[in-house]
Amino acid sequence: MPHDKIDIVYLWVDGSDKKWRKAKDIWYKKVFSKKATDQHYFRDNGEFLYSLRSVAKYANWVNHIYIITGFNQKPKWLNTKNPRITIVPHEQIIPKNALPTFNSNSIDMCIPNIPGLSEKFILMNDDTFFNKHLSPSFFFDRHGHTRVLFGIYNKHPKDINHWLAESDEYTQTLIRSAKILEDVFGKTFYFCRPSHGIDPYLKSSWIECANIPTIKKQIQKQIKNKFRTANEIQRWTFNLYDYISGRAHFTRSRAYKCGKHKILYFIYNILHWGIARKSNFFCSNAMYSRKAILKSPIFCINDAPNNTPEILKNNINFLKTRFPNKFEFEK
Repeated sequence: MPHDKIDIVYLWVDGSDKKWRKAKDIWYKKVFSKKATDQHYFRDNGEFLYSLRSVAKYANWVNHIYIITGFNQKPKWLNTKNPRITIVPHEQIIPKNALPTFNSNSIDMCIPNIPGLSEKFILMNDDTFFNKHLSPSFFFDRHGHTRVLFGIYNKHPKDINHWLAESDEYTQTLIRSAKILEDVFGKTFYFCRPSHGIDPYLKSSWIECANIPTIKKQIQKQIKNKFRTANEIQRWTFNLYDYISGRAHFTRSRAYKCGKHKILYFIYNILHWGIARKSNFFCSNAMYSRKAILKSPIFCINDAPNNTPEILKNNINFLKTRFPNKFEFEK
């Protein structure tokens, strides 16, 4: 029987917090023997407020919202007395010998340890947003199976080691996620990758997958990594496992396109309208992509390393316009 309750889980960090930054810099130097240069991974541009506003506006069916964070952090504007909000400290779900951590992949692996987490939950980054009213059926079918959006690689060489060597760190973790499942089940899923959206999960299936000896060994190893490395697996592993287990439907994601090639993009959008209208949109500069964003049910505004102060300001101005109203989750 499918479960009716659907929770949301967020990972959040305030990268401007002095206590957090001091600890992070100390550990970064211990691990890498150099000064941290990856500030964009932890930068808080204020998107989280608007992400929660999007949930309140377009997904009022959500049962409970769990916010995983460390160093006693919590958003200053958050109404922590709201009965539908729970702050989850790292210490509550992550093994003591893995703390402190600045590694989102490690934190992800411990999500099922959240006390009271429902069987069905969706995982959101603080830069992802609901853009229209979506029913639970957008994420789970009537049998309780997940509905997963995926993108495809432009190329996926058959020589996995060569592919790993030429890929960025994030892509390497996705390749390793597919590789570990191939090693266990003999099935290959190298053609697809996450769509950078809002992803559904089944807690029991996640736990089942995480307890497969090969995967369990990998998780136990990587949760001790203070920072992300290329030798880790992603939560994408659990989406793929749901598919292998017959608990997930995978649907190709093709976002609307916009830009200077108006005629080409118009033709593309017409040809792929059926898929694009159900797909999320991913961008770094919201103002440039405004028209395409507004057509998508979900969107992500990624804080890219080369985002300028002007781009960051434009992104927030867009979100202020898109989600101007205060909701119950705010003080």
